[in-house]
Amino acid sequence: MLARADSLGMSGPSAAAPAAFPPWARAKNRPDSEAEAAFLAGAALARLDATLRENPPWAGVFRQRLALAAAAMSVLRAGRAEDQTALRDAFHLTRPGADPGPAGQRLLAWRELVARSAGQWRSSIAVAAEVLAVPNDEALQQAIDAVEAGADGARPAPFAAAQVFAFARRALTQSAGRRSLGGRGGEGELLAAWLADSVLAQRLKWPFALPLLAASLFSPAGRGARGDLADGAATTRVLFATARAAAQASDLSAELGRRAQRLCEAAPKLRAKGARAALQALLDDDSLSVSAKISGQISARGARRLFDRLVALSAIRELTGRATFRLYGL
Repeated sequence: MLARADSLGMSGPSAAAPAAFPPWARAKNRPDSEAEAAFLAGAALARLDATLRENPPWAGVFRQRLALAAAAMSVLRAGRAEDQTALRDAFHLTRPGADPGPAGQRLLAWRELVARSAGQWRSSIAVAAEVLAVPNDEALQQAIDAVEAGADGARPAPFAAAQVFAFARRALTQSAGRRSLGGRGGEGELLAAWLADSVLAQRLKWPFALPLLAASLFSPAGRGARGDLADGAATTRVLFATARAAAQASDLSAELGRRAQRLCEAAPKLRAKGARAALQALLDDDSLSVSAKISGQISARGARRLFDRLVALSAIRELTGRATFRLYGL
């Protein structure tokens, strides 16, 4: 994982929630120039970078929540109705090895981005492409070559990511002789954003990539400009999307920091066997079911009691609103 707590008391610099995102750096209106977009992207990424350098104990759930948001917008891009709750169900309620459906496949692709270190992106993209049934052909290889060039190039990180997105999108959506990846499903755009996020992480020397670009570009606001991403303003639009995404990620990090602090403050009130492992699991993942294997230290019945106790202490939330097949998380 990107970071693991030395203690569930969260002592040290990660104990407090990250500082609020500075209002002057928040991207609100579409920028008038590439320089303005670049400034906003740089400011937002600098704030996010500072948070990651602190090695927060909740980095695992942070990455997974970003993956969930990216998947939800990818599903919306495909014209489907599944929201984050439905995506969680697709992930947790599908038997191992079974098909989670088109929406669930998108979540698996984004979770793959955050599951391995940034340096293992080649293995991750192979899995993501297979999950999405994207052929391992010349177009995909061209996109991968663009990532290697962008990661080793001299351009600033946001510009390198924007360049990779534009090239990979073009290669994956205009490839002749196979199904249209740029059509309703948008798998080509999804993988282009996936690869751009990978390049950004490599250039910024982050241990793990963060799903940023898709949630911004595929949102209703971002989709309004998607149709002409190939024109001369493409770099400006992608930089602006990066600025918005990094600011939103910083907001999420601040919220998770506060929630994680409440979770760790509840630790002394717990006496259940395996409680410590369960708390760490809640800091590492987006959501857990009572049947989750938590270091082999707690039964499903024990996990249910522990999670319900933590809900009563306002340390975690039950995420489904159901009486059965419940999921719990920060």
